[in-house]
Amino acid sequence: MEQPSAEGTISSDYKEQMRKEHDGSKWGTTGARYSGESLEQVLQARPFLNTALDYGCGKGTLAEAFPSLTWSEYDPGIPGKDTVPEGTFDLVTCTDVLEHVEPHLIEGVLTQLAEKTKTCLFLDIACYLTGKTFGEGPYKGQDLHILIKEPAEWRDYVLEVTGLHLAEYRSVQKFSKGAYKDRAILVLERV
Repeated sequence: MEQPSAEGTISSDYKEQMRKEHDGSKWGTTGARYSGESLEQVLQARPFLNTALDYGCGKGTLAEAFPSLTWSEYDPGIPGKDTVPEGTFDLVTCTDVLEHVEPHLIEGVLTQLAEKTKTCLFLDIACYLTGKTFGEGPYKGQDLHILIKEPAEWRDYVLEVTGLHLAEYRSVQKFSKGAYKDRAILVLERV
């Protein structure tokens, strides 16, 4: 496997695989559908949030759903959005992303999320296998969700790595494709 990028959050061969997964597919369109209601609650409780970074933005559905925020977007699988924006943001969102992060790079990704967070970090993490596998690339034959943890494990790990204050944690089950599937929703704040 190739070495991680200079940012230390994705290897170059996996970045290429992410581009292939996004290209011409519906991949990257679930942000607002899965996380919109929870994010709406976060924003209602924090009307002072103005700038936002959607980390792992996919097709940009969160920015479309919440146009009152000034959005920056990052996704290593989307050309033109594949460089992490400079600076910090009132709100950093990361929805349906962490389960796709290469296991040996998750600490670097969480550290980067914390560094980009000026006020609030919102995470919505799928905690289940998709049943779909990579057909090629460095993770050929593995499930598209290559990093699976139970919701409470995610909570504990995120707190340990980021050092941010846990404002809210929920383990929820969403009905999708005929089954209930676990998700971890975390709202963390810089205090």
